[in-house]
Amino acid sequence: MPVALIIGVGAAVGSASAEAFAAAGYKVAVASRTQRLDSSKFPFFEFDAAEPTHVAALFEKVHKEVGIPDVVIYNAYATSPIGRTEVLDIDNAEGFQKRLNVNAVSPTIAANEAVKGFLELESQGKLGSGGATYIFTGNVLNEKPLPGFFTLGIGKVTTAYAVEYLATQGYKEKPFSFYYVDERESEGRPMYNGVNGDAHAKVFLELAQNSKQGPWQYTFSKENGYTLFAKNLE
Repeated sequence: MPVALIIGVGAAVGSASAEAFAAAGYKVAVASRTQRLDSSKFPFFEFDAAEPTHVAALFEKVHKEVGIPDVVIYNAYATSPIGRTEVLDIDNAEGFQKRLNVNAVSPTIAANEAVKGFLELESQGKLGSGGATYIFTGNVLNEKPLPGFFTLGIGKVTTAYAVEYLATQGYKEKPFSFYYVDERESEGRPMYNGVNGDAHAKVFLELAQNSKQGPWQYTFSKENGYTLFAKNLE
């Protein structure tokens, strides 16, 4: 049975993705600070993405207790402190570093740990027809700076680079895929409100079941699926 690991399981994207992958025959492990789903169905691993030194231990536990993930979805994020109005929204060095850990450092280390597992599965002949897939839940901030999202935007830019590097330079000859997934409005405008968990889950599952690398920056809308939108849309 293939294994999916979802890091960051909230009420929308993470939960919907766990249900979708389980329905598709995956054993789904979930990792977050708070347990939201039924642990008898979804093995739960307590994890704080603000602590990147704990990422390797998380993967080790998942490997031992559930199996090596064929699919890793990084869905955790940290926003600016509530009430901050400064242009650079930096409260202090410690808080800024923790948010960068969640948005940039931990997802990059998670990608590295995911690849280690992919290589092990391949060496054991255990990869399925869909190969192995790492997915990062992104948004428009890697392309478009927006007021009030300074540290979140830095994280998205950093991880977008990591995903692009892995997809285009890292493992092109392997059945491994890497995606920065960004939901938009049907016309391509940023999804400011109402991110759709079910639509993300559908896209994630489709990407995971295709062994060929698609567009690493996977912009989509609920209505039209993948679309290459023009940049700098308001």
